[in-house]
Amino acid sequence: MAIAPAELVAVRPVPRPEQADAAWVEALLADAGYRVAIASLSVERIGTGQLGDTARFRLTYAPGSDPAPATLIGKFSSTDPTSREVAAAWSLYAREVRFYHELAARARIAVPACYGAQMDEAEGFALLLEDLAPAAPGDQFKGLSDRNAERAVREAARLHAAFWEQGEGDELAWLDTQARGQPFYTAEVFRGAWPGFRDRYDAMLSDDQRRVCDALAEGYDIYDRAPPRPRCVTHNDFRPDNMLFDDARLVVVDWQSVALGCGAVDVAYLIGGGYSPEARRAIEPALMTAYLDELRAQGVSDYSREDFEADYRRYSFAGINVAVGAAMLVQRTERGDQMFLTMLDRHVSHVLDHDALSLLRE
Repeated sequence: MAIAPAELVAVRPVPRPEQADAAWVEALLADAGYRVAIASLSVERIGTGQLGDTARFRLTYAPGSDPAPATLIGKFSSTDPTSREVAAAWSLYAREVRFYHELAARARIAVPACYGAQMDEAEGFALLLEDLAPAAPGDQFKGLSDRNAERAVREAARLHAAFWEQGEGDELAWLDTQARGQPFYTAEVFRGAWPGFRDRYDAMLSDDQRRVCDALAEGYDIYDRAPPRPRCVTHNDFRPDNMLFDDARLVVVDWQSVALGCGAVDVAYLIGGGYSPEARRAIEPALMTAYLDELRAQGVSDYSREDFEADYRRYSFAGINVAVGAAMLVQRTERGDQMFLTMLDRHVSHVLDHDALSLLRE
């Protein structure tokens, strides 16, 4: 599905980070309203993303240039063919470009400023984003402090409220992944990925993990039914690694999976994967309350606690989908293996704590 806006599709291929020169950066900044001449430019690779490559650009400007950022973060398509195929199949690069181009300004959520966006016909893409250093990135293994977790669920509520009940209109049709249980993840995706995941990580899986994943594969058609709730814009990879923190704010990054769905998917995914089971059980009720309180403060009054808890229970499976599906769909790395196994362990405990397996037998 080609969803990139025509004005952002370049005639020439989008460069790799090390190929980006002053003229290319100047042209993107000009589209954002900056009239600059770059006197020097250096590039260094950063980040550990598996669906894209990230670099920091250090810039100096010639006299007479408009005031402009001295550093920028560049985000580019992956060099791994498998990751690029997945990105193309789900329009992940185009989704992120269009999020910054069309939705970020009214999303009510803190995101990096975007100074330029470009795609090409071969699914190459680039974003020039605000450099938020020294804000510290989150860490999936360490999880979240309780303070940062509350900040995060309130940010989720602001995002969802900004587009509440707007999921059926023409304006957001490009975000549509069809009304189903969880954006992107179908029965075919999970059932196709689980046997390979089970074989790859066999020695590291617990009996509970096998049991829960086997049950999800068998009952996925039930899980895949769209809940009877208003759809809104959802992030769909709402976890610590995709957040930057400082004392003043929490900024959410990595919008490649933005889609239409039920807001509870982001909340359950964050809480279920951001804590050890013991720590989650202690903080979970307070975080659920914080989300609902913020949603109501943002003007959403027609979502009851009962409905939210039912949706939250259902989406305890969301992280299992991502852990299993993404592990088998993107470039394999050592850190990725550790991350996906950690996610699976935490989300399986989440499912069992909420007796969510019984939902698959309805």
